[in-house]
Amino acid sequence: MVSKSRKHDHLDPIDIDLNVGLTDKEVKIRQDKGLVNKISKNVTKSYGRIIFDNVFNFFNIILFAIAIFMIIVGAEPRKFFFAYILIANIGIGIYQDVKARRQVDKLRVVSYPTVNVLRNGATIEIPANEIVLHDIVILKTGNQIIADGTVLSGNIEVNESLLTGESNNILKQVGDQVYSGSYLTSGMAKVRVDKVGKANYAETLQSKAKQFKRPKSEILKTINTIFKILGVAVVVIGIATAVTYWLEGKFEWPGMQNMVDSDFRDSALKLSASITSMMPVGMYLFVSMTLAVGVIRLAKHRVLVQELYCLEMLARVDVLCLDKTGTITDGTMNVKRIDFLGEKPQYDIENVLLTLVSATGDQNATAVAIQNTFKDHEVLPFHMSLPFNSERKMSAVMLNDGRCFVLGAKEFLPVKHKDKLYEVCESYERQGLRVLVLAYSKKAFTFKEEMPEVKPVCVVVLEDHIKDDAIKNITWFKKNGVAIKVISGDNPISVSEIAKRVGVDDADKWISLEGMSLEEVKDIAHEFTVFGRVSPEQKEVIVESLQGHGHVVAMTGDGVNDILALKAADCSIAMASGSDAAKSVAHLVTMDSNFSSLPEVVAEGRRVINNLQRTCAVFLIKSFYIMFVAAVFLIASWATHGNVKYPYDVNMTNIWELITVGIACFFLSLQPNSEKTESTFMKNILTMVFPGLLTQMLAMVIIFSITWINPVFLPRETATTMAVISFTAISFMTIVFISMPFDVYRSVLCGAVGFLVVAFFLIDCFLYAPHNISDKNPTGSFFSLSYHSINNSNWYVLVLTIALVLPLYYGAMVLGRFLNKHAEEKRMKK
Repeated sequence: MVSKSRKHDHLDPIDIDLNVGLTDKEVKIRQDKGLVNKISKNVTKSYGRIIFDNVFNFFNIILFAIAIFMIIVGAEPRKFFFAYILIANIGIGIYQDVKARRQVDKLRVVSYPTVNVLRNGATIEIPANEIVLHDIVILKTGNQIIADGTVLSGNIEVNESLLTGESNNILKQVGDQVYSGSYLTSGMAKVRVDKVGKANYAETLQSKAKQFKRPKSEILKTINTIFKILGVAVVVIGIATAVTYWLEGKFEWPGMQNMVDSDFRDSALKLSASITSMMPVGMYLFVSMTLAVGVIRLAKHRVLVQELYCLEMLARVDVLCLDKTGTITDGTMNVKRIDFLGEKPQYDIENVLLTLVSATGDQNATAVAIQNTFKDHEVLPFHMSLPFNSERKMSAVMLNDGRCFVLGAKEFLPVKHKDKLYEVCESYERQGLRVLVLAYSKKAFTFKEEMPEVKPVCVVVLEDHIKDDAIKNITWFKKNGVAIKVISGDNPISVSEIAKRVGVDDADKWISLEGMSLEEVKDIAHEFTVFGRVSPEQKEVIVESLQGHGHVVAMTGDGVNDILALKAADCSIAMASGSDAAKSVAHLVTMDSNFSSLPEVVAEGRRVINNLQRTCAVFLIKSFYIMFVAAVFLIASWATHGNVKYPYDVNMTNIWELITVGIACFFLSLQPNSEKTESTFMKNILTMVFPGLLTQMLAMVIIFSITWINPVFLPRETATTMAVISFTAISFMTIVFISMPFDVYRSVLCGAVGFLVVAFFLIDCFLYAPHNISDKNPTGSFFSLSYHSINNSNWYVLVLTIALVLPLYYGAMVLGRFLNKHAEEKRMKK
């Protein structure tokens, strides 16, 4: 088989004019031959996949099969209420998923990578997947390299960590190869595309740029575990029940002559009732719908969700790591003054500064501020330049006359007699100002040589502009239990001062990481709030150290120096105005590049997870309770040779499904909820499930025990109706308990649910039942309940049973929450 790279060889090498690039005709030839850089897009699911996922999951398939089975045995239309709910849930799920996809796709159009190419003598911007073979791509700091190529002009440094795992910056000069999936850390160059599509070293941009740690989705793991347990239980109990009925002669397999025989139909409906009630109808759809709503809401805040389950990690974030620039400050700076160290030199410093930033091609805030300040001055002839990067913290230029100038942080310049220099710089840094040193060297140097000793000429003092909403945003995080860590490449003294101004707690706990080993950084990371002179590797170690101390860490970033930390964070948030490489590895991208959207982002994550925990608990209490009832009555049937049957009809669970589970869970899932998420998803669910489950089981055992002891006082049909009422009442109290503490929304919701429960029973009892009595439905009740068989003494028993178990329910729930909180505090101390 001929490789892609071989396939390209049939095009003769061409001499490309660096000032012209490819012509339209040459581009068309390559497009016709398929030599286009078709890269994989990070797209959402197709509409077909959305429909398939919502319709054909394990439980839905079983429910559809049961519905078909019930049609065959001649069940009444009212018995199919569970199917109507199922169809409604599927419809809602598909609608929300499609809506979420459309919202996300709109944002993806904005964030999809583009590149600057030279064609017909002009620089144009095109989508990355429209690059053709031999295109000349213009790359600058922060750009992701989209296709393998050769450097034709310029000197750049690239980071290939997304390909090799090693984060060292590699110098690339004219004639050197660059590879897709790597990214520029400094410099600017023209690169000829040598390979496209699958011929690239990284195969596709997406396949390599996405090789990083996905969020550890505990929700997905927990739900899958629960579904496996329920799935096994449904199959085992269903088969055991069917075999039991067959052995008792109620299922005459094979050779059954009459599938609508009364005895067979009743047994089939009992089996259907136990299976349908055990399954958490709609729980899977509620989970996907709640996450989809979260995606839609974040999209309205101009936040692109690139990894769905990162919403889960957002809810648990208790430490937010951020850079000063773009979050506390708006990323713009102005030159406040130039302070000469000694006598003013003969040459024009303003010309030198403008030449230096022009020659390097740097576009960071410092370079832009210098360009704007000295734009009316002259760019001097230069021979070569050294662009800024986050490791060396400096940039340099060599003029044609042999003089070399260096602009950088004082700690990173090779100067003698630093005391006076440090004194001047720190006097400004204590005011929250940024200070760079311009130094001079008579000795020429190259990229690969160690920089010679330089002589300081002056300090350039720059001022950051603090964002108007910075104080408000920091205050929100403080009030909501999220600690702030400021990680910056700037001097920690000036960063600390700015952090104090916006209200960051413990901003006076600062440290410079200059010269510190990664192991030393790991040991002290949790002790400080402001970190200065931080390298990309040190940023990563800070995040990992905080995680090692039990914290869930979110990281914001926009530059190539943030990529390692973004990859390490539990939830990473990139700015759309940042580098392509940073956006490609982030879980979330803020399309407005606005830090003020982060409170809404974290709050939305908490809303999603807190509400999911509540709704899942309500579903599972019902499912595990029915599983318990089915198992108990199956064993009782074996012990009594078929005299004791499963008590519930398929319609008896409808009021639970519709009101206490369906309607209540739907509105609970939409409620704002910014409470900090403690403990694990599984523990939080079980803390709510077990008290409710034990309460339901106790009430059922009390009622049916009386029936077994004295069937005359409490007939079985009456006990079944009382058990349904008891379960519904306790289910309502589940909604009440998990809604605590109350706010206006939860109070109205609980009141509405309680009203609907009572209304449904009254309407069924007094309006529906008297007019619908028949041979198939002797009680006339839509829910197959025998209201009128309950006498006054039975009502006393029912009320006393509920009154007995509810205090136990509340006490067990309070105890469970206390133990869960205590265990979490103990874990955090460790």
